Amino acid sequence: MTYIFKLSLKPASSTLALVRDGAVVAEASWPEERNMGQKLFATLRQLLTENGLKPEQVSDFVLESEIPDVYTSMRIAETVKKVYAFGVSVQTNKQG
Repeated sequence: MTYIFKLSLKPASSTLALVRDGAVVAEASWPEERNMGQKLFATLRQLLTENGLKPEQVSDFVLESEIPDVYTSMRIAETVKKVYAFGVSVQTNKQG
């Protein structure tokens, strides 16, 4: 089974989905309120916990956006995506 996170950014809201083999197994949405980092990290943890997964079991983080790259929410989302991928790669290398 392959799990990925798929984050969709829209001008008024964001949605984070946990996808397994192409099918959404869980998702959460929140309105745009200038708290992308807080909401995104909390939602990542929530989806992992609710589905009994460890971060290294989610192999990718896909970002789709309808907002401009210069928006702060977009920059935060891109940073979280990179940090998540880095953290998972470090943890995987420690275990291997």
